[in-house]
Amino acid sequence: MLPSLFLPGATASDRTTSIAIGATVASAALAASLWLRYLHQKHPLDDLPGPPPSSFILGNAVETKGSIDAWHTTGQYPEPYLSWMTQYGGVVHFRELSTHFVMVSDPKALQHILVANGPNYPRHALLRSFMADRLLGVGLLSSTGTQHDQQRKMLNPHFTQAKLKHFVPLFERMAQRTCDSVLANATTALDLHAVFGELTLGAIGQTMFGFDFHGHPHARAAYERMMEPQPLWITLGLLFVPKFSFFPIPQLWAVQRAQQELRQIVLDIIAHKQAESLPAAHDLLDLMLPDTTPDDALVHVMTFMAAGHDTSSAGLSWVFIALATRPVVVATMRAEVKRVAALFDGSIGSWEAVSELKYTTAVIQETLRLWTVAPTIMRRVAVQDDSLPLSDGTTVWIPKDTAIEINPGAMHQNPRYWANANAFVPERFVEGTPEWIADEALRGTKHHTFVYMPFAFGAGNCIGQKFALAEMIVVTATLIREFDFALAPDADVRPIYAMPIINPVKLHMTVQRATE
Repeated sequence: MLPSLFLPGATASDRTTSIAIGATVASAALAASLWLRYLHQKHPLDDLPGPPPSSFILGNAVETKGSIDAWHTTGQYPEPYLSWMTQYGGVVHFRELSTHFVMVSDPKALQHILVANGPNYPRHALLRSFMADRLLGVGLLSSTGTQHDQQRKMLNPHFTQAKLKHFVPLFERMAQRTCDSVLANATTALDLHAVFGELTLGAIGQTMFGFDFHGHPHARAAYERMMEPQPLWITLGLLFVPKFSFFPIPQLWAVQRAQQELRQIVLDIIAHKQAESLPAAHDLLDLMLPDTTPDDALVHVMTFMAAGHDTSSAGLSWVFIALATRPVVVATMRAEVKRVAALFDGSIGSWEAVSELKYTTAVIQETLRLWTVAPTIMRRVAVQDDSLPLSDGTTVWIPKDTAIEINPGAMHQNPRYWANANAFVPERFVEGTPEWIADEALRGTKHHTFVYMPFAFGAGNCIGQKFALAEMIVVTATLIREFDFALAPDADVRPIYAMPIINPVKLHMTVQRATE
């Protein structure tokens, strides 16, 4: 007779509980055994160049996730990715836990992944789920395949130059209002990142759906609560644990309440617009409504608001960090703004004026090179095995389910493609200059395609990039025209990663009237 596995007097409930615990432990042990066996096996990507794992279990996660989380203290952005690119080349293999990544920076390989064979490399399903949950539905950042193509086809006509040029005067008015109120009355150092946050949120509210966030502080507060950066453990949970957003966590409850407040505000605006049936479109929502449902329009509004606000305010913050210690650049910009304004009756609030601000545009482009607001492109995953072509004529085999890492933040500082890569040189974006020619000689081509991608590229690129660039040009030119900016003693301009963007830790700046 076999000995009993249970203590004398154990009840049926005790036995059931013990069996459940035993089964759980056994299952966990089996899973751990299989996982360890998997890690011991040679992987098809192990022959690619790349850093050796620093941990048998974690792989390179300490170098990647750990470094990113420490950028705000070490200031070592965009490491470790830049060092890996320069050491191992345009295709780099690394591992995080059991996930094998291929980091791609070779231009021809990127063209293949993002354009030529783009359908084979959709965004990662968990990342798409995260974006759909955050933005109240499936939109451009979370759709894929035919659905994404249909959304782009419907939205693209509303982001042409002909449509966007009508919003440029609004950018100038919003920037001038900031000059006349916030900046003109500043007696102490300002949190300029917060100033830009309010300015760009106001601009996106007005241009996107005709809403004045400045006059509705409760709506602005709800948006800020929804977009507030979460602790790393919550971010990782949202990204990698299915249905994590429904866990009973107070921070997530606060986000959900804010989402519902904004949802109701936008739906009320949609209902009001549909009831009025205005003969002419005044904002992007007016343009969209004839071709979409209210629920889809809600998702698009939330998408453009989230993508267009935080990225623009972060980009402007880095522009003014760059200008704070470069008086010669400021003087050159100011002279250009003065000259262009004289051509347009004292205003720079037109598409034609923006097109003439070539040096100012170059300053912003160079800023986005050195401080790429979104330093990584949303992770792709290979749906099927693929042969990846490289610029040297060779190919790399990519197995199904390989995670593809694309890191423009590091690519933009890769000395293989950029002369004097760590220096702030706006002239490199002015065609025909010696600096432009030096970069051209390195990569053997005039264009920056697949080497410079601050707004990504291909079907998943930023649909509002012309909007964002025009806004940054007008705001920067308007503010620099009237004021001088300097970093306050307590400013901390190291980058802190607030997925998916980088912000300065503390952008305190002093402001005074320009003397030139």
